[in-house]
Amino acid sequence: MANHEPVAIDSRDMRVQYTRLPPTDVVADDASRFAFDLWQAKRAGRLMPARADFDPLELKPILPQLILIDVITDPPDFRYRLAGTLSRDLRGVEITGQSVLALVPAQHGVMLWNDLCEMQRECQPQYVQVSVITRAGEPLSYRVLRLPLSSDGKTLDMVMVVQDHGNALPLLRKYFDEARSGGR
Repeated sequence: MANHEPVAIDSRDMRVQYTRLPPTDVVADDASRFAFDLWQAKRAGRLMPARADFDPLELKPILPQLILIDVITDPPDFRYRLAGTLSRDLRGVEITGQSVLALVPAQHGVMLWNDLCEMQRECQPQYVQVSVITRAGEPLSYRVLRLPLSSDGKTLDMVMVVQDHGNALPLLRKYFDEARSGGR
């Protein structure tokens, strides 16, 4: 499978920043720690576990925070297969079936696309702190854990994502509402 190509980022919009953190730092959020430990156990010595290795019942504690992204090859895309209720509540729209490039604000989608292109090449977990500046100039941040999945143990074909919004959730909802209404 050919790798997807990164997309140019508009450097004029620096209100969104992605900061990489070591995946071993996943300790602050119970859902992220749960997902990372489960992913490690399911890997069982392989580069990546498969989606089929996970019993939906064992994912129940993190379902609201869980997102699954399919890696599409023709044409190249990363599409949301499943988005937990917290994602819909946060963004105010259903993202299931959409490309990550359809995210609003657009800078989020482009940065996510590029990170997923890197994951496709390296097949390693990503732990990211997403920092945003609201229209009022207020800084907000949240953390996202992305875990690579593979049906054959070698080729990335899905990404499991768990989000930790911490105590910023109400303000992040407002941020995404403003973005959807054209305020960003």
